[in-house]
Amino acid sequence: MDNHSYQRPKKVRIVVDHCRPHPENGHTCRCHQEGQVFEFDFERCPQNFCAAAFHSLWPALRVLELGGRHPWDAKEGCTVVACPDPVVTVNFRIEAVEEE
Repeated sequence: MDNHSYQRPKKVRIVVDHCRPHPENGHTCRCHQEGQVFEFDFERCPQNFCAAAFHSLWPALRVLELGGRHPWDAKEGCTVVACPDPVVTVNFRIEAVEEE
């Protein structure tokens, strides 16, 4: 029998931090708007969330929900990831949330 204890994943929130319109035609993201907030439910893409963006966020989501931190993060429990769309840039802030 091993003596490893199970660490329950932290709740994680995804915030649409910034949406930059295309510099030439002004088009913005079709899926997200600044200020939207999504709760991440351990391995499930939030409803109405862009699948391509979620795929980019997945590694960072896992790091934060398991209590880790990237060397480039300005503060513990929070990181920023950009959408892979090369034309319309969307930045997402990912935050570990303390359970109440």
